[in-house]
Amino acid sequence: MLKLYDHPLSGNCYKVRLALRQLGAPYEKIHLDIFKGEQHSRSYDAVNPNRKIPVLVDGDFNMWESNAILLYLGKKYSPNPLYPDNLPAFGGMAQWLLYGKTSIDPNLAVARFMTKFLPPESVDEKRLNELRAQGGAVLRVLDSHLEHYDFLAGEYSMADIACFPYVNLAPEGGIDLSPYPSVILWCDRVKSRPGFIKMDE
Repeated sequence: MLKLYDHPLSGNCYKVRLALRQLGAPYEKIHLDIFKGEQHSRSYDAVNPNRKIPVLVDGDFNMWESNAILLYLGKKYSPNPLYPDNLPAFGGMAQWLLYGKTSIDPNLAVARFMTKFLPPESVDEKRLNELRAQGGAVLRVLDSHLEHYDFLAGEYSMADIACFPYVNLAPEGGIDLSPYPSVILWCDRVKSRPGFIKMDE
């Protein structure tokens, strides 16, 4: 059975849990308390030398980096609707998966981390304001695209699963979603998909 090293407050872990649920793939959840520093234990170094979560363990194979895990799961359980075989659709999915890691997470996820998890005296306000401004630019790109499409790659796919968590959590980083109505509607569509689970499930 698959094993997932996980923490319930991690958006990156959430996207993997969401994909596993929507694929109907059984797995064992292994809680790793990152706030107690368990990712820095010597035993965990053998699981992921990068000392982050999530990590997916499939037999003798360990895989880290959440969006790469989504691609792995899509391929492992292919054919499935989350992982398109059509080449242009696959390209669109891959494009938004990468956009999630190059643009969404570095801004929205980090703003959330600074706002929600750091003590106020440790927050670099200038940096936080920069992240919020850059996050707004990221959301404008998404909003413009989603004016014309229900989902990022046309049909619901791993791309939506990859990008949804930290977009949906943007208000926890002090980033208001109300200027981006198409993004809000997209979030609602993602939440309405069969097998959807909330972050704390």
